[in-house]
Amino acid sequence: MIATDKPSENGFTAEQQQYLTDVLTKLNLHRAFQGSAKKEQPANVYGTPVDELSKEELAKYKRHPMDIWQQIVELNDRNQIAEGIDQFMFRHFGVFNVEPNSPGYMCRLRIPSCKLRGDQLVRLGDLSEDVAGGYSHVTTRGNLQFREIAPNRVLDLFAGLYDTGLSCKGTGADSARNITASPTAGFDPLELIDLSAHGIRLSHRILNTRDLHGLPRKFNICFDNGGSISCVSDTNDIGYLAVKIDTNDREIEPGIYCRILLGGITGHLDFARDTGVICRPEDTPEISEAMLRVYIEHGDRTNRKKARLKYVLDKHGFDWFIERTQEKLDAWGRGVKLLRLEEKYDAPRAPINRQGHIGVHPQSQKGLNYIGVALELGKLTPEQMRGLGDIALKFGSNDIRLTVWQNILIPDISDADVATVVAEIERLGLSVDASSFAAGAIACTGKWGCKFAGAYTKQDAARLVKHLESKFTLDNPINIHLTGCHHSCAQHYIGDIGMIGAAASDGRDGYNIVLGGGSDQDQGIAEDFCGPIAAEDICAVLENIIQSYLNVRSDNETFLAFTRRHSIEDLKSILLPR
Repeated sequence: MIATDKPSENGFTAEQQQYLTDVLTKLNLHRAFQGSAKKEQPANVYGTPVDELSKEELAKYKRHPMDIWQQIVELNDRNQIAEGIDQFMFRHFGVFNVEPNSPGYMCRLRIPSCKLRGDQLVRLGDLSEDVAGGYSHVTTRGNLQFREIAPNRVLDLFAGLYDTGLSCKGTGADSARNITASPTAGFDPLELIDLSAHGIRLSHRILNTRDLHGLPRKFNICFDNGGSISCVSDTNDIGYLAVKIDTNDREIEPGIYCRILLGGITGHLDFARDTGVICRPEDTPEISEAMLRVYIEHGDRTNRKKARLKYVLDKHGFDWFIERTQEKLDAWGRGVKLLRLEEKYDAPRAPINRQGHIGVHPQSQKGLNYIGVALELGKLTPEQMRGLGDIALKFGSNDIRLTVWQNILIPDISDADVATVVAEIERLGLSVDASSFAAGAIACTGKWGCKFAGAYTKQDAARLVKHLESKFTLDNPINIHLTGCHHSCAQHYIGDIGMIGAAASDGRDGYNIVLGGGSDQDQGIAEDFCGPIAAEDICAVLENIIQSYLNVRSDNETFLAFTRRHSIEDLKSILLPR
């Protein structure tokens, strides 16, 4: 047992006593410590009575998510797909029953800090062809998804990932999901520090600590190097943002630290907020575990809609959460400290290049470049996966990066090899160029592969981008995010234009449209604009919106700046057809 406070003079602290009670209750040993005349107390999970748990929490109470391996084997051998509460439990191992929208299972890989090797991508191309549907998608958490996995191929999938040095454990349900990081970590000319190693260490720490599985709800963590490409750290439950601290009057040594942001969940209209706390970058894995344990102890286990970290912070406050975290760190006795320092002491962040994830860009290492490969809404064929992996092996340093913008970067390409590599990429049917629409288009899987979605987001996004490209050439990018449902996997509330699946008035698939969202230095939740609009009509509606904006904007004013200097009512008058 890990001590969480100084022992009292009478023995265990109240917190330690509660911990022992929970353990004994789960093992059904509590009766042995009760006198015959003492009334048995109802079992609870971190203070929540068992009879008040949600059905998902009750399932985790009865059997820990990491204890379902034999059931996975049995269903695999029977070629039977998990259903009901079982399919919820299976998601902790990264496999999702997505029938009837898509046959079999979907699998999310775990690619900590969004870093792959070229040889791993080659093997993943083979695996996607062998056990899945012959394609993959880069996701908005900088990892890969496989689909159409037959129920009797799950063990083959796990074995293939293991042989490749990868896993899909903890990528679904109530887990700390894929740990993201700036895709340019280690070679961005503008970065303050490479944080990717800390994200990888944290991922391994979580996967190898039983208590950190089966959280009250899903949990997202991000490491932002302060460089030129956003990894939207302010949309995560915990965001670590590299900052430079100069001379100050708070007795904090100047240098590079991580500012801690907490509580991001834009689907619930909230960004991660500054805690007023910084830390040493090397301490981030331990701080993350402490924060996860505070969340485990205090997250709501009765109402799934109020179970995310945001609601713990809403209930108890940021200062309370930081104090509880520091208590755990102090109890572990390794000298990790959360340092109070206001944001005003941070040096300004480097400017973010909204299209820096596409095209050829110089690295901090002289004579080397990274190349951002444009994908159509994240899709890759096995041939393309093998081809890109081979390019990284032959011309780069066997390094591949995935981005939250659903594309791939290949770093360490010499100046002399750039033209050759671009030609090789084009031979794969891909490109290093993208229009201002294609570069910023994000779409979740949508109705084609997700039972929650209200529209075919990927198909609609591809059609919309092609239509807008045929009508306009922009001098500034416009990010369009299409998400199928309220889960907001494509984060529609942070797009210049956001679209969320909703039934049109006649029952057809459609979208509600929001405007004016952004993250980082452009942070803001998009506001409701119009809808629901039938999916068949979105090309015409967005064409009118963009044409009207171009007609009346000031000089080269960006779409975001334009929308934010007008009220929504004014925008309706300006941008919608009359």
